[in-house]
Amino acid sequence: MKNLAMPDNGGSIHFFTSQYHHESRCLNLMNRDPCLVWFSHNLAPLPQHFIIKLQKLSQIKRVGIYIHGENNQNPKHIQIHVSKDGNEYNKLVDAEIEQRSGDFLYDLCGMNQIIEKVNIFDTNENKEEISAQYVKFEFVS
Repeated sequence: MKNLAMPDNGGSIHFFTSQYHHESRCLNLMNRDPCLVWFSHNLAPLPQHFIIKLQKLSQIKRVGIYIHGENNQNPKHIQIHVSKDGNEYNKLVDAEIEQRSGDFLYDLCGMNQIIEKVNIFDTNENKEEISAQYVKFEFVS
């Protein structure tokens, strides 16, 4: 299984709504260092989101995110959308987020969940696939 979001596999930050300051920039999501995080700006209203662009149109089966730390700044609700062209998005995940740090994984094909920091996995072990080149992670509350 390969994490398509990582720069080594052609993933990149396509867009983000805000960032708090340069030390908590959105680009930190592409870094495997667990001490580096992204904070949206504290004065920016919800929803806040970032969009990962994959190297090419890909078959994806699992998506997820790692929430760092436990505090009242953590998001409470996430939506994950996918797009083939970056213009029209389909919402695939609409979920409450438990107030804890750690991995939050969503299987797009009804399988078990898996993740690291920002993960978009491909795999050869399932029958259903979702085609996408853009994945939008939106925090609505």
